[in-house]
Amino acid sequence: MNEPTRPEWREALRRFRERMGGLTEVKKARQKAHREARTLIAAALKSGAKSVPAIARETQLQSPDVLWHVMAMKRGGDLREAGRAGDYYLYALKEREP
Repeated sequence: MNEPTRPEWREALRRFRERMGGLTEVKKARQKAHREARTLIAAALKSGAKSVPAIARETQLQSPDVLWHVMAMKRGGDLREAGRAGDYYLYALKEREP
């Protein structure tokens, strides 16, 4: 079975949200906060690989929140592990294929 394309996935998600009653203001605010956090994390990683504590210091986000977003971004294919520094893994932006 072929994996759905991004537009197909977005359309399926839109239909699901409609069936579930749409997005509440609370959900919209949470999604906005997640987008903003991931934008900050990506900006911090543009200068090179960093650990979760280093990203947290640079972005002023809490380390547990940074870890949560980093794992989600890694699972989503936006980040990759880039080695270790002491006890911490380093994370870097994953290069996008054209």
